Amino acid sequence: MLTRNIDVQSGLVNGSFGTLVRCISENDHVTKLGLRMDSHVSSEQNDDVVYIQREEDNLKQKGVVRRQFPIKLAFACTIHKVQGMSMQSAVVSLKNIFEPGMAYVAVSRVTSLGGLYIVDMDESKFYASQQITAALESMRQASPAEMMPLLQMRETLSRPDTLTIIHHNTEGLPAHINDIKSHHEMCLADILCLTETHLQGSFVADSLQLPGYNLFRRNRHLSYSNFPQIASRGGGGVAIYVRNHIQAREKQYLLNVTDLEFVALKLDAPVSAIIAAVYRPPNYDVTSFLANLSSLLDSLEILDCQPIIVCGDFNENLSSTAKKPILELFQTRGYAQLITASTTEKNTLLDLIFISQRDHCVQSGVLRTYYSYHDPVYCVLTFSNV
Repeated sequence: MLTRNIDVQSGLVNGSFGTLVRCISENDHVTKLGLRMDSHVSSEQNDDVVYIQREEDNLKQKGVVRRQFPIKLAFACTIHKVQGMSMQSAVVSLKNIFEPGMAYVAVSRVTSLGGLYIVDMDESKFYASQQITAALESMRQASPAEMMPLLQMRETLSRPDTLTIIHHNTEGLPAHINDIKSHHEMCLADILCLTETHLQGSFVADSLQLPGYNLFRRNRHLSYSNFPQIASRGGGGVAIYVRNHIQAREKQYLLNVTDLEFVALKLDAPVSAIIAAVYRPPNYDVTSFLANLSSLLDSLEILDCQPIIVCGDFNENLSSTAKKPILELFQTRGYAQLITASTTEKNTLLDLIFISQRDHCVQSGVLRTYYSYHDPVYCVLTFSNV
């Protein structure tokens, strides 16, 4: 058994097992030992033997140096020593189990049940810590409707008179496009709004295209005229993916709308609506942001199309007790904010969906993801009998 990490690539790692099969001597002194590792790692000599030399240690005693091969004779090994190891076969004795979880660690080292041999079998040795048991009993049971809300209403989403909108701060679209493509609920979106895309330049790689969707985007550096200190920073950016069957026109040039990271679309068929995705950097002065956001809302309302949905990461925490000027601006214009649960790992509510006609919304909430600090938010709209 090895007692230190010498060559990880060759399998010479602390706690690994092997058989001494060869000694190399010079002038009657052993200079190398050849080991055939249980992990069957091939060496540079193209056989299954790897070689180690003597290693040197400075001991506590002043001036004392120990030079030896860092291996130990091991006809057996403690359970603690084999944690994390994988073996084809093992004989496990449960006689001296004295800690919760030890028996599980021991029997789970083998890769198949056929390679496991248990001696001194005693079922009482398999037990968990009382703290773990208490924690499991105190956990709230999550319902499928809570964990996968959109999957629970697939029949509703498939109707031609509904529209499913998801907003997500991706913290970098190139880094997470494959996560988005494989997300079990994001693929149900008719409109997928993304902030912090971190895209640059005019070229969009094929890997960033979602099958069945058209992409509309605005990069950060194109969004600011009077704030070069923001435009020059990396990150930011907004994008919207729209399903191919939806007729959508981008409203790129809106009167008096500058210095704002946004994408605005007018949907013409099969439903009529206006969708805008907005991102406010945390260092963007709120007063300046509000002036430009107000201009955006003015321009969207002039288009004379309802409902208007504005979603995004506004970096205004609705869970805090501080003033919320962005929320107040939308409320004074008659918009309702649909998201009530926290949307980040720190339980802040930053990712919002505002709608001008709340009656269109049949359901809204927060989805789950594993790769971003932000969770996606969604709303499902209906356009029948409203």
